[in-house]
Amino acid sequence: MSYVSLYRKWRSQSFDDIVGQKHIIKTLKNAISQNRIAHAYLFCGPRGTGKTSIARIFAKALNCENGPTVSPCTTCANCTKIRDGHSVDVTEIDAASNRGIDEIRDLREKVRYAPVEGKYKVYIIDEVHMLTSEAFNALLKTLEEPPSHVIFILATTEPAKIPVTIESRCQRLDFSRISLEEIKQHLKKISAAESIKIEEPALDLVARSGEGSMRDCVSLLDQLSSYAGNNISIDNVVELLGCADEAMLFNMADSLARCDIASALNTLREGIDRGRSASQIVRDMISHFRNLLFIKLSAHEALELTKDYLERLKKQSGSFSLDAVKKIIRALSRAELDMKWHPHARLVLEVALLELQEENPLSSLPLSKGEMSEHRSDRGGKVAADPRLTEIKSKWSQILEEVKKKSLYGYVSLHEGDPILADDTGRLVISFRKGYAFHKDRLEEAKNKQAVEDIITQVMGHPVKIECKILDDVNNAKPLITVDAVREIFEGELVK
Repeated sequence: MSYVSLYRKWRSQSFDDIVGQKHIIKTLKNAISQNRIAHAYLFCGPRGTGKTSIARIFAKALNCENGPTVSPCTTCANCTKIRDGHSVDVTEIDAASNRGIDEIRDLREKVRYAPVEGKYKVYIIDEVHMLTSEAFNALLKTLEEPPSHVIFILATTEPAKIPVTIESRCQRLDFSRISLEEIKQHLKKISAAESIKIEEPALDLVARSGEGSMRDCVSLLDQLSSYAGNNISIDNVVELLGCADEAMLFNMADSLARCDIASALNTLREGIDRGRSASQIVRDMISHFRNLLFIKLSAHEALELTKDYLERLKKQSGSFSLDAVKKIIRALSRAELDMKWHPHARLVLEVALLELQEENPLSSLPLSKGEMSEHRSDRGGKVAADPRLTEIKSKWSQILEEVKKKSLYGYVSLHEGDPILADDTGRLVISFRKGYAFHKDRLEEAKNKQAVEDIITQVMGHPVKIECKILDDVNNAKPLITVDAVREIFEGELVK
């Protein structure tokens, strides 16, 4: 007999087997018991939360030989055929691979015929948002006036892509992510039944890695049992996922708090030597500092974490100020974005860590280049920052957001730059650090440059032309002298 994967073997077969989604189960049970069955349902929610499983159970409840019933027997011929996918009255369509109008036209032809074995013909269309516009239009005709013996169940992970005309003709049910504790208890049940011994920390990590998807967690447990046998340790999970384990994340955060760059880089090296990818490490670090952020904001109730892990986070949070945590998240998020474009992802992360260590994050993390320039000017008694530049900097976040909407390439390049000079002619000088010539060149491409200039002009309310320079070029550049500046210095008048 061929091997059956755990997620298929442990797929729920009745409403009582479903983990979570109590509001969904109650709604469907009431619909059956009160004989108020809608002709079309729209199941919305993240992957692995039970949409397809509940759709099949609902089909069994409708077509069971004892039905319609809220407790299908799961053993009669109809229930067995639906479970095995052999029922002629229950059709499952994967819209991701059958998304055209021809498939929907074929469906429209078949719905006219009465069910053969059960009381209803049930059509389950998975990932329905993948249908083409023409296919949706064809489906709409059927949803408007369906035969009384036909039930449609549309499932999607992206409800925003469902046309309003389709949604308005369905009863929408929103699935939620399954809680961490519910996932853990179900995994324990499966492990006990399958004679799998798994350490508690390993179980925690498996449950968290699924991010609310039961299917992902059960699939990972199945994969772990193939990888490590029936004795699974935390190291097995970390090795298989290629992620940063808890010890590594806490060590990295402690190094940042101590301003110990050597320790941080050594921890990173050890993680990569053990098979973690730099991109996965930075994602896990962002998640770790997000948890710290929630704790600093006294919003840890929103975090689904084990008690021990939460206590460790609370203790470590005392080593960081709120501003420090926010700046670390920004720096790591920027590094994660850069890693997608840079051929040496590890180097990008190492540079980000170096920059974070320029000053102790407990007091104040490194200022931006523009901030440092203004800070030095104020302390040295030099000329204060130009008001034109100050205004642009105050609106820089808005500018970046607007650019992001219009030009992704322009945004990726611009967010690496720093506005350092603005004059009364509308010229704006943007500097880039050494090693970021790629971003500078990309921003100077005609299409990207025009898009960025148009948006800055719109935000600032006056024409702006950008000029890009590598940081060394800016440092060595001659100071900008305008006609007005010369006139003021010599107390003269402009003669035409």
